[in-house]
Amino acid sequence: MEKTFLQVRTDAKDKEQASVILEELGTNLSSVVNMLLKQIILTKSIPFEIKIPRLYTSEEQVSEVSASMAMEQMPLDREDIKLLKEYQKTKDKDTIRQQILENYKE
Repeated sequence: MEKTFLQVRTDAKDKEQASVILEELGTNLSSVVNMLLKQIILTKSIPFEIKIPRLYTSEEQVSEVSASMAMEQMPLDREDIKLLKEYQKTKDKDTIRQQILENYKE
């Protein structure tokens, strides 16, 4: 079987991080790329799911933060929720972050 070279442009940091992980798994980047190519041929598809991440609405995000805070015995009141909504809309996030944190200082 004749071998050929495959060049891929990728972020150097991504390549390094992936290489370290693959080495821990007992393999290397070249082997994994070859496995990927074989799977594409065998399945005639991309062998993993590719999808656009679900975007949460503002209300869903606030609800999730509120539930997380309640689990930590730090329930949010109406003023906190108002600040969270402002936080999502503003560019000056540091000011609102400080306002929220001041409510929980002992």
